[in-house]
Amino acid sequence: MHNRGRRRGLQRFAFAKSMRHISGAVTRIVIIGAGFSGSLTALHLLRARGGANLEVVLIEQRASVARGLAYQCWDDNLLLNVPAGNMSALADDPGHFLSYCRTVDPAFGPGSFVSRRIYGDYLEASLAEAVRNTPGRLVAVQDIALALEPGAPDAAWRVQLASGAHLDAEEVVLALGHFPPLPPASIPAAALGACYINDPWDFVALDLLPHDLPVLILGSGHTAIDALFRLTSASNQRKVILLSRRGLTPQGHRFAPTPPLRTGFPEHLARHVPGVRTYLRAVRERAALRMREGGDWRDAINELRAHTPQIWASWPDAERRRFLRHAVAFWDIHRHRLAPSAFQRFEQLQRSGKVRVIAGRVISCAREGSRLEVQYRPRGQAGPESLQVGAIVNCSGPNYDLTRLDLPLVRQMLADGLLLQDPLKLGLEVGANYEVLDARGRAQAHCHYVGPMLKAGLWEAIAAPELRGHTQRLADILLDSLAPQPAPSVPSAPGA
Repeated sequence: MHNRGRRRGLQRFAFAKSMRHISGAVTRIVIIGAGFSGSLTALHLLRARGGANLEVVLIEQRASVARGLAYQCWDDNLLLNVPAGNMSALADDPGHFLSYCRTVDPAFGPGSFVSRRIYGDYLEASLAEAVRNTPGRLVAVQDIALALEPGAPDAAWRVQLASGAHLDAEEVVLALGHFPPLPPASIPAAALGACYINDPWDFVALDLLPHDLPVLILGSGHTAIDALFRLTSASNQRKVILLSRRGLTPQGHRFAPTPPLRTGFPEHLARHVPGVRTYLRAVRERAALRMREGGDWRDAINELRAHTPQIWASWPDAERRRFLRHAVAFWDIHRHRLAPSAFQRFEQLQRSGKVRVIAGRVISCAREGSRLEVQYRPRGQAGPESLQVGAIVNCSGPNYDLTRLDLPLVRQMLADGLLLQDPLKLGLEVGANYEVLDARGRAQAHCHYVGPMLKAGLWEAIAAPELRGHTQRLADILLDSLAPQPAPSVPSAPGA
């Protein structure tokens, strides 16, 4: 039975057939995950052409590649939170995405906030163009990577697939993206059935929720706003409650925003000893000064963007924990802003009474017939209050605690000591060239990671403009490592 499954897998993927036209040794780079980061890494490898004997294999569970979690939706109500002028997939061609947008609508400009659906189309089209220009170099495999084993015969790694097939590779890239949030301990998720949705991107499940009862959304960030827009689009009468620890919601972009200027390390921070309190005080003062001079507070945030990794690296774990405990919610709502039209829509929903934002924590939840009775403690109050809702949607943020991920590959790599979780459970520990560190902190040759879990070491690593740069750099590193090395010169014999 196992061998039959393996044969079916090999026939479906047709690996051998895909390589027959290539002469000589083949260098195979396997990328596990074909969302934004994985597909862009493949795109950069193909654009560089990488030599005549390079094969790039994308392994993805879903039927489509390139769109990823954020761009797989077909709902044009959901907009990018970065203007089109700063969303090119190619760092060396800043206008690449804008040019594509103008083939959709010539009215789009660099300051336009377009739908995520259009951006997903763009990513697909960009990868497809790279494939056309380098025929036979990309193989897309719809499957699940179950295990990664070092020391395969004639290769650095062997990837075991759920179909029973395996792939040997000279280089492996883990392009694991975002993972669903963890259910709060106070909510018996299994007992609530369809009334509890732990995947906020499951729009089919959202659309099936009853319209006559309020929906409680856990969280009040960007994903919560996306879920809110989907829910209120499906029903004009629906009421929605956003509940988060501080009750903070994202600010909006200004109209016609400009890209952040590339400058040296900000002088107003350099004057202070690195730390959460000193830096946040300096940023607030800088924002106030900008506004007194007729500018915008957003400039004080934007000018930090290129320097955030340096700031994060300068803080010890204790200081990072202080930031996560006390300041991250305030930072996020100012750093990650909504498109102007999305911000206005959210404000209008609040004014209409259809949306209510609460600061507090859920204490308990029980099913009462067709309703859920939710007990919560409002922030700053000792006594609990209750809500009656029809469903709960968890938008509390992705889970990056590797020990709590229901992902076979991650479980296997942890068990075999091939992964190292960072102390704050923000992602993976990687080396200077994106090498995955093992449990002892040693960089593993020919195994790399790229994606939002770079946040562990860089903090500013989850947005498209930053990930674009990381995927480009990783592709360059991979190609450099595969390039033929010149033979060492042999010194002439004396007297020759």
